[in-house]
Amino acid sequence: MGTVAVMGIGDLGGSVLRILAQMPEVARLYALDVDEARLATEVADAGAVSSYVEGRTRIEPVAVDMRNTDALAATLARIQPEVVVNTATLQSWWVITQLPRALWRRLEEQARFGPWLPMHLTLALKLMQALRTAELAPAVVNVAFPDAVNPALAGLGLAPTCGAGNSDLLRAGIRWAAARRLNVPVQDVAVSLLGHHFHVAYFWMELERKESLSDHPYWLRVRVGDADVTEELGAESLLVEAGRALPRGRAIMARTAASAAEKVRHLLRDGGDLTHAPGPAGLAGGYDIRLSRSGAEVVLPQGVSFEQARTMMAQTQRGDGIESIQADGTVVFGSAAYETMREVLGYDCPALRPNESEARADELRARLKALSLAGE
Repeated sequence: MGTVAVMGIGDLGGSVLRILAQMPEVARLYALDVDEARLATEVADAGAVSSYVEGRTRIEPVAVDMRNTDALAATLARIQPEVVVNTATLQSWWVITQLPRALWRRLEEQARFGPWLPMHLTLALKLMQALRTAELAPAVVNVAFPDAVNPALAGLGLAPTCGAGNSDLLRAGIRWAAARRLNVPVQDVAVSLLGHHFHVAYFWMELERKESLSDHPYWLRVRVGDADVTEELGAESLLVEAGRALPRGRAIMARTAASAAEKVRHLLRDGGDLTHAPGPAGLAGGYDIRLSRSGAEVVLPQGVSFEQARTMMAQTQRGDGIESIQADGTVVFGSAAYETMREVLGYDCPALRPNESEARADELRARLKALSLAGE
């Protein structure tokens, strides 16, 4: 049993909190957010949900501004978490859908998700800096766009242990689809996957009529016991079935929260269990890993080298509007993504250095607000 801190108690963080409150592996659970009223409501609900299963987890709200690194470091030093789950962001992914439809569809389809990176990187960076200041080294599960945030942080020597959600959402759907087709328990199905956040976006944006999956490589194998059933079931067929079955809109938070909670369970058990996660050890994209307190050990598919896997993920991340992530953490955006953000928002950012993230996030929020007001 261990101590877990959840950063950011919004839609996703609240869902994570409720699941962790029911897990016997969690002895103490801290909910950290800047909004005291929201904290009180979400902690009360998590405690009530836990009572149905006679949970014994102690849950405490902690009000803190994550943008204040010194205050955050002092808070974390007092809490001494063994695992931290970061769900905090300066802007949820669904916010741009509140724009007039023509505008948000243009931003979604042409700029893609990558240029919004400052919104997700800023607080994750503050968290990792605060942990360094407090001289703490807990396992960190970052759920804020880990496919890009984690490798950007790795350039500063601040990589979280792993992420959650994204390609792991597809892995769960593939297991379910294979089990249903073969009429076997889902626990008997093992999935090996190399995937990326964009593979989720691909189905969400319904790009199947415009772009081929072959332009966005992945690697997938499915086994039942000792039998490889991938060819029998069809790798692309399984991926498409799982992708089309993804919950739409904010309903996907429940599955994302379950993915994050699974990572916490593996970390607290410290058994080197095999799982899958985006952004492990600062890598871009999702990999199979063995997860323990000592970190995330990447388990590559048989016959696939690190160079091949990284090349696949580098090609696929272009679908998110990211041309490359450099060794120092600088994220270079694709030309179409950059031009669209510049034309629609007046946001001129061809590349993002991690230390520029906070200022760029503030600029993006101001420009998005001005665009929203202009459309009223």
